[in-house]
Parts: sequence; structure tokens; C-alpha cells
Amino acid sequence: MSWGGAVAAMVSSIKNNTLAKRKKIFDKEHKGGFSSATTHDKKVSKEELDTIKSNIQVQASQRKRRQMMALFFSLIITLIVVLLLAKSALDFLSRY
Repeated sequence: MSWGGAVAAMVSSIKNNTLAKRKKIFDKEHKGGFSSATTHDKKVSKEELDTIKSNIQVQASQRKRRQMMALFFSLIITLIVVLLLAKSALDFLSRY
């Protein structure tokens, strides 16, 4: 009375059919989507590929620098807040 194998086969075939219908980003005519990142055609010259890679590396290093600066400033602000709270707690406890 078990029909679990038939259900599993049906689910598997549905998954395989939907995977076959999907198109890759380079096969689509409209390469934009929800993200703002630009996509590049598969067929580019070596020089263009080098410029694209160098642009990506520059953007990554700038992003990393901004993230490190934000982390540094947030740590400084957190340290200042903790020191102020500790000082106010010590002042409060010294009264009693």
C-alpha cells in the first residue's frame, strides 16, 4: 500500500523539468535584473577583460577600505560610550 516511491519520482521529474527551463544570465536578452551590477558578455578581448578585472579589483579595495574605516570609527565610538557608562557607574556607586 506504499506509494512513496512514485511520489518521490514525480517530485524529482518536476524538479528536473524546471531546471531545464531556466536560462543562464548570458543567454537572456535583457541582462539586467534586480541587482545593479552590470554583466559582461562572454566574448570580450583580453585587454577588455584585463580592464574589467582591474576595475573590479579597485572597487573591491575601495569597498574594503570603507568597511575598515567604518569598523574603526564604530569601535572608537563604542569604547567612548563604554568608558562614559563606566565612569557614571563608578560615580553613582561612590556616592553610596
